[in-house]
Amino acid sequence: MRMSTQFTVTVQMLMLIMVLKGKKVTSNMLSESTGANPIMIRQLYGKLKSAGILNVSTGMGVTTLARDPADISLWDIYMAVEEYSPNELFKFHPNISNGCQIGRFFKEILGVHLDEAVRAMGEKMERISLAQLLEEWEDRL
Repeated sequence: MRMSTQFTVTVQMLMLIMVLKGKKVTSNMLSESTGANPIMIRQLYGKLKSAGILNVSTGMGVTTLARDPADISLWDIYMAVEEYSPNELFKFHPNISNGCQIGRFFKEILGVHLDEAVRAMGEKMERISLAQLLEEWEDRL
């Protein structure tokens, strides 16, 4: 299973915006920091604005968080930027044979455990805020 880089790029972007609080942060700056294309950065900006996580002012171009960093969890960010539902992290092949003794019940048996794993991931990510990541970063300086 591979996930896109949108989530990790977004977390890095938001941390940089917090560190450079009040300063103009451009998509080119974020692109250089994250290694992502500036177009991707602008797309992520749009998703974050739509999710109520980011404010971008016109004129000065200052980008700020729309909420307190303690109130923005990793799960909030994940849900804002990833293009698929967490329920789609694990996919089953659409043509599993119902005539197969394993295939008949395979989705039911494995699906329960995979749903549980995704719920656990979401619960863990809900407990980690941007404020916590910033503190952990500051502790390393």
